[in-house]
Formats: sequence, C-alpha cells, structure tokens
Amino acid sequence: MTDERRDRWAEALRGRSGAAYWRGLEELLDTPEFRDAVRHEFPAAVDEIPEGITRRTFVKLLGASLALAGVSACTAEPAEKILPYVTQPPEVTPGIPLHYATSMVLDGYATGLLVESHAGRPTKVEGNPAHPASLGAAGVYEQASVLQLYDPDRARVVRADRRRSSWTALTQALAPTALRTHVGARGAGLRLLLEPTSSQVVAELLDRIGTLYPDSKRYYFAPLASGHRESGMRAALGSAFETQYDFSRADVVLALDADFLAAMPFHLRHARDFAQRRHIEQPTDEMNRLYVAEAMLTPTGGLADHRLRVRASEIESLAAAVTNQVMGERAAQLSNIPGSARRAVAHLRDAGGAAQSPWAPWAQAVAHDLAEHAGRSIVIAGPQQSAAVHVVVHLLNAALGNVGQTVWYTESPIVEAGEANHALAPLAEEMRAGQVDTLVILGGNPAYTAPADLDFARLLRALPRSVYLGLYENETAALTHWFIPAAHYLESWGDARAYDGTPSIIQPLIAPMYDGKTGSELLAALAGEDDASAHSLVQGSWRGRVGSANFDAFWTDVLHRGLVPRSAAPRTQASLRWRTLVRALEQAANARRAPAASRGRLELAFRQDPKVYDGRFANVAWLQELPAPVTKLTWDNAAMLSPATAARLAVANEEMVELGAEGRVLRVPVLIVPGHADDAVTVSLGYGRAGAEEIARGVGGNAYRLRTTAAPYLVPGATLTRRNVGHPLAITQMHSALHGRAIVLQATLEAFRRNPRFTQDHKGRVLTLYQPFQYRTGDQWAMTIDLSTCTGCSACVVACQAENNIPVVGKADVLKGREMHWIRIDRYYSGTPDDPAVVMQPMLCQQCEKAPCEYVCPVNATVHSPDGLNEMIYNRCVGTRFCSNNCPYKVRRFNWFDYNAEITETEKMVKNPDVTVRGRGVMEKCTFCVQRIRRHQIQAELEERPLRPGEVKTACQQACPTQAIVFGSYTDPEDGIVRELAQARSYAVLHELGTQPRVNYLARITNPNPAMGGGER
Repeated sequence: MTDERRDRWAEALRGRSGAAYWRGLEELLDTPEFRDAVRHEFPAAVDEIPEGITRRTFVKLLGASLALAGVSACTAEPAEKILPYVTQPPEVTPGIPLHYATSMVLDGYATGLLVESHAGRPTKVEGNPAHPASLGAAGVYEQASVLQLYDPDRARVVRADRRRSSWTALTQALAPTALRTHVGARGAGLRLLLEPTSSQVVAELLDRIGTLYPDSKRYYFAPLASGHRESGMRAALGSAFETQYDFSRADVVLALDADFLAAMPFHLRHARDFAQRRHIEQPTDEMNRLYVAEAMLTPTGGLADHRLRVRASEIESLAAAVTNQVMGERAAQLSNIPGSARRAVAHLRDAGGAAQSPWAPWAQAVAHDLAEHAGRSIVIAGPQQSAAVHVVVHLLNAALGNVGQTVWYTESPIVEAGEANHALAPLAEEMRAGQVDTLVILGGNPAYTAPADLDFARLLRALPRSVYLGLYENETAALTHWFIPAAHYLESWGDARAYDGTPSIIQPLIAPMYDGKTGSELLAALAGEDDASAHSLVQGSWRGRVGSANFDAFWTDVLHRGLVPRSAAPRTQASLRWRTLVRALEQAANARRAPAASRGRLELAFRQDPKVYDGRFANVAWLQELPAPVTKLTWDNAAMLSPATAARLAVANEEMVELGAEGRVLRVPVLIVPGHADDAVTVSLGYGRAGAEEIARGVGGNAYRLRTTAAPYLVPGATLTRRNVGHPLAITQMHSALHGRAIVLQATLEAFRRNPRFTQDHKGRVLTLYQPFQYRTGDQWAMTIDLSTCTGCSACVVACQAENNIPVVGKADVLKGREMHWIRIDRYYSGTPDDPAVVMQPMLCQQCEKAPCEYVCPVNATVHSPDGLNEMIYNRCVGTRFCSNNCPYKVRRFNWFDYNAEITETEKMVKNPDVTVRGRGVMEKCTFCVQRIRRHQIQAELEERPLRPGEVKTACQQACPTQAIVFGSYTDPEDGIVRELAQARSYAVLHELGTQPRVNYLARITNPNPAMGGGER
C-alpha cells in the first residue's frame, strides 16, 4: 500500500468519530481501489471472509486485525538490554509486574523514577527512592506522563513539506555532503535550537557538530527557564552556579514569590526536607516557620505561617527592606560588607517606597526572626523574579551566615548555563537578518511559546530549510519543512543530571510505538553518524568516561539503580562580587525611580500552570481535568483577580474580559481568588493551543500572546476590558460540600503546647445501637493524613487515577459535578476574603467501620471485608445511588456513562490489569488500593512470612512528596500507622456521626511569630 494512498484515505477519515467514522470506512470499502489494496495487504484474512458478509462486519474484522497487529507491535520490549530495578526473575511471570529505573527530564533537570511494566507495557510511574530528586515521590507531571506515552494524537510519521517521508530521506538531506551546499563549508548558515539540557551525550554530540561546522551556532530556549536567576547569580557571584538548599536544617524560611514546595526544580526533594520540620508528634517538638510573600496564592503560600499578599513588582523593595534590617541587626558580625553594598540596598529599599508601604512592619518582623536564626534559615526567590531580587537574596543568605550551612553552591548541570545563547532573541535577530539557512529544532514548541515581540512563527515559516523533532504535530511542526516524531522518554535511551548534579540514566520500557527518534539520534545524523542508535550513543559516551575495564559491571549497576551513586556535584567556593553586585542593585533602584507610565493600571503576571506546565502536557486529559491546587479550576485558565480588584473593575466570576498589553489582546474569563494581591492579575501559561492535539486544541486562552522579551513574567501596565459575555468555568470545590460541618481542626504551636488534647472531642467511641463488629485476627488497615504537611499539590489524585483506571469525563460533565476522582483535595479558607488562611484536606472514602452506605444498599454491593475495608462489588451494583446519598463525606462517584467505550486502543494500554475497568451505571470509590494489599499478602504467603511493617503502600501514599499520608495495619504494633493514630492531634472527620472512619487526620499546627500577633497567619 503506497504512502500517498494511505495518507489520502487517512485524510478522508480525519476528524470523524462514532457512526460517521464507520460510514466513512464503508464508503471507502465500496471503491475498487480500497478493496484491491486490502486484498494485497491481508490476502489470508480477506480470503477467509465468507460470502454475503456485510460491509460493516468486514470493516470491523479488518479494524480488529489492524488493532491487534498494532498492539502487538506497540508492546514490544526494546531490542537493547534493559535491567529492572529489582532482581530479575528467571523468566517473566504473567501478572507479575517488573519495575525499571529511569528518569524524566523537565527543562534539563532529571527526576529519578521507577516505572511499573506489565509484559512490556508501562502502566504506572513512581518515584525512585534512591534518587535525590524524588526520594520515592512523584509529582503530577511524572504520574501523568504514562498517559502521554499512549496518546493517540502523538506524531507518527516523518514528514517533508507536509508529505510523508522517511528517516532515511532525512539523514540523506542532513548528511555533510548535502547540507554543506546550503549552509556553507563551515556551517555559517546552520543553527540549532534545543531545550536546556544536562545530557553529557548531547553535549558531546554538539561538540562534534561544532567541529564539523565551526561557524554554526546553537541556542537553548524553554519558556519557563528564566534568565533572571542566572543574571542575578552572575552579578552576585560571578558565575552561573546552582543554589542548593537543605530545608531539613532551616528553622526559618522566607520565600519571595517562590513556590519551592510544588513548582521549582528539585521541589519533590525540597518538600520532603521541609516537611520533616512540620511533622509534630509531641508538644515539645520544635517546628520551623515559613514566611511567604506572593501575589497569587500557591501551595507553598497555603502552608505558610505568615503570608503577605503583595504584587510581584513589590518583591524587590520588600527583599531590600528585609536585607537592610538584617544588616543593621547583625552589624557586628558583618564588618566585611562594604559600605557601598549597604547603601545600594538602602537605595533599592527607598526607591520602592518600602518605609511607607503597609507591609513595612511585616518586613521588619521577618528580618528580626531571620537574624535571630542566623545560620539556620533560608531565603529563596522564585525564578520569575527580577535579577535584582536574586542579587539581594544571595546577599541576604550571606549576611545571615546561611551559606555553607543551609545554603551552598554547585556547578550547574545545564550545558552552557548562563551563556548568552540561552535566549531566543539573538536567534530571531539572525533569522530576521537572513543569516540562517537551516534551523534544526530539538523539542519544545517555540512557534507557540516564543515571546510575542519576536514574531518567531513568521520568521520560522520564511526560512529556506527547517527541521523539527517533536512529540506532536503542533504549532511548530506546521511551520517547518521537515518533521520527525520524537520518542517519549519511556521509549528512549539517554542521560541527564538532577538539579544537584547527580548523573541519571534514561532507559526505555517499551520500543518506540511510532518509530520515534531521540534528540541524540538526530544530532548524530547531523554529525554524519546516521546509523547510530540512542543506546549505542549513551553507552559509548559512558564507556569513554568510565573506561572499558569495568564498564559492564558499572553499566549493569547504573541501569539497576537509575543513577550513578554518590555523584552529586561538589560544593563550590563562591564569594560575593561586590562591584557587580552594587552595580546591579543601583541599576534596579534607578529603574524604580523612573516615572511609572503605567500607574493606576493593572500589573499582569504570567505563571507556570500547575497542571499543563508550559503547555507541553496540555493534551494529557488527566491533567486537564485535575483541579488546580488552589482555585480547583479544570479545563481552562483564567484572569485571576482579588475580590477588591474585581469589585473596583465591576467584573464577576466567569465574565469574559480582554487583557491588553502593548497593543496585544487576550480574551479570558475572570476568576476571583481570595488572597490575591490587589491591582494585579495572574494568568497561567500553556493554554489556547492550535496544533493537532485534539484534547488541548481550543482549551483556554494563549497567554504567550502578551508575553515579550522585555517582560517575560511581568507586564507593569495592562488593561482589562469587559466583554459582557459569560464563559462557564468548571470548578470542583463546591461539588461535594459538607454543608458547613466542621471537618478541619487546627491550632497554633503555642496553643497545642498548652492543650495537646484539643482534638479529644473528635475521636473515640460514640453511643450507638449497633453491636461492634468482631474482625478476624490479622491485619486491620487504616490511614492518617497530616494536614500540617499537605500542600495540596494533587500528586495523590493523579497517582490514584493511574493506579485505579479512573476515567476522564470532560468539561461538560465536570460542570455537572460528575468528575470521577476517588480522592479530592478540599480547600478551605478562613479569615477575610482579601487575606484568608487556607487549609488543604485530602478527602477519600473513610472506610467507615459503621459505614452508612452499607445499611442502605438494596443489593449488598457495598460490604465489609474481614480486614476492615469497605468494599465495592461492581457486578452487584445496579446504580440506585442510595449509598452516595447516605455518605456524609460525599466520596462516592457514580459512573454515569461508559467513559472507556470511546477510548483508542493505545489509551487502553495504560489500564492497570490488576484493577477492574468499570462499565457505566456503578458506584466507584477508594478501595485503599486493595489490589496492592492482596498482592503483598500473596507474596508473603508464598515466602511463608507475615507482612512487614510498611510493606503495603497505597498509590496516594507512595506519590506524596511530604509523606503526609501514612497507611498500614494498626494491629501490627511495629507499623508506623500505630504511632500516627496514637498522636494527640489525630481526629476523625464528622466523628459525632459515629461512622468510626479508618481514615484519621492529624490536626494542622502552625507556628506563627508571636511578634506578629500570634494568630493563624
């Protein structure tokens, strides 16, 4: 069957679904050309079809044959040798999964993972306990990446000028003899554009290309990889280092617009370390204190003991005010700080009007607390903050004596970090000047994410030649001459480094489903090595570094572990460069003294989206339907405003507005967010896609349209115009309201010390007419959730969805309250709408010992197990929903439709074979991952031993970065759950109902500064 013929038929069926798809196939079947092609491709299958069979039946049989052939090919294991994380059995046992260590890379930094594989089919992602970036946890992006692997919208074929081509044809076009005719003998017309990378394999290939084409240039660009942090680092320290933090040793933390618990590099590790100092078991335990200054409420801000809502532009003045106060209080210890630096900090403080700001007392109290904990504190700034803020933070950490204690510096693992080529503007200038003949783009989506003032999409379309390697046929793919489908990281060989410099190995769990290629393979082809595989490249690179003598043993160990042990980057002796530091602060102060043309207008801030990142995960349905941690918004982005600003502008929730900046306009709906800074608006990036990705296309607004090179994160003057048009937002917070009943308990640390038993009225037995149930001897399962350490990051929600085959329902059904998540993160405000405190509370089936759902089920579909689980027997359920009506916690989900009926064959491959895939019309809910319990029980019986304490981990528990969730058997005195349940601050939600939940919560404890009022904030 020719490629041209296949493409023509595929185009005829594109966009059709359901009955329209089958009708289209039948129409094709009526053509002699199609029948002849089918007989030529599948002669045996066609010959076996009996006479008189209908066209529909024939098409179904043919489709099934093609699907089975595709599944067989897709589940093939990689040809190269890969090694499981645990000891490999002598042969693969059907039904027994293997776990492989690999790494996922975002913006150049690796996170170590363990991926569960069923007979060559990856189904679940977990964190690698041995990897410093994850320590066994996994975030929402890592958890959802397995669904992206099976995305039916992924690119499948090589294209040249929109026509189907081949990898062989591309390598011939990129061969040095052919390419030099276009780019010159020294490659003057050749440019490479990559995402930031820490891969040593890629670095070596770039050097080879540089040797082959010495006049070529390479650039790096990622929309969220801000240059402000590197600029501030260079001004303060003279080089592009990485700042490392040890939050487990910090008594006081100040986060300046830094969501370090949920969004920044190494955040899984930072969350784990920070939570160690928040988990209070005894009233005498010490606890850290967290100060956060930010405009938009984040998971880090929600966990703060004191949060200051402040516009992003005011962070500079705030940081300078705190630093000036600290240097004053520690003057005796800071004689080495020159007077010029002190004056520059004071100038920056005064230029921003810090003395007259309403937050001046807040800054003074924070500075005093930091000074009292010198050497045991951390100050951290978000990457979106200006270079001046990062300069001040480096100075402040040095003034506090934190450097060398809780803060230190290492060499950056990112290739060419801090260089001028980590920007898109110079490349755009060369393209505009006609200096670029051939542009090779590896990953990313610059036609969509590039700053609007560069007009990069037009420049890309005008190039004589362009090559793009991407996972999807997206906005960039539509503008390039050559397109190559990229291999997913679960299909790839490679290497990368973690944020702390630890080398990590990327090994595939499955052969490329669509013959995708890695970036290293494309670079090798450009270097004239067109037959090199990613496996040979990475292995050859490491062999050259390790040597051949002991390489095989080294390689086997590295593949088992997923990393090179004890290989983090060493600490670097870095000292402040006073001349460049002072110059940077004075320039920032002078810029603040300039007249503000935008006074009285809105300040527009762009932020990383907590679900789709920079847009690369926009086609992952799990993430689109995941409620945002604070707003609980799904399937959209919005213009987020404070209640006071919304009232001043006379706009309401779900009202469409136009945001304007420098003549550019973005239409988005309004979302009023308590705790947002006044006179500011925040918009998430990553929406408004226009590529071939069906799920992402048209969802939300494209905020990149307002982003410029000069203002990548903050537009000081923006306009907001009402459109008098509504736009419904699918927000889940009120879908399962508990009608004002008290379910969150919290106290300050001082109050907890005065009254450790303040939760006493919410625990213990209550009067009942029912006789207690006598469980058999053995394990009895229970769970605790610590509200002091839960950030609301939602990693547990996606982990549960992946583990338990929970379907996606779409925006229309979410608007009707029909989302299917078995665990939800409830968000509760207290205080005033303008400046509230916030608590996140995961809510799942409470596994009640006296379960109200069981008493009302007419068919006995929900029953109790001997080990205390509230079970669901799906084939008994007739969908009366009586159990849901009788559940006071509102944690049951009714499967209104057969959401799995329309998914593609590849999407079915993500399903966990250990869990039933439910049809329509049944109740679903949390089962405490009973399949994991039974698997470990069977294994223990085979090994003739009891279950070990902590051996069974639920999916939510395993994913949690802060270890807020603890699960185990309370009949085993050695199990950690026993200690958790015995804590003074444990309690049961709606205890007064007498349901006796097996899920207990640990009341939230905050540690406010007594000098700041000592209240909840």
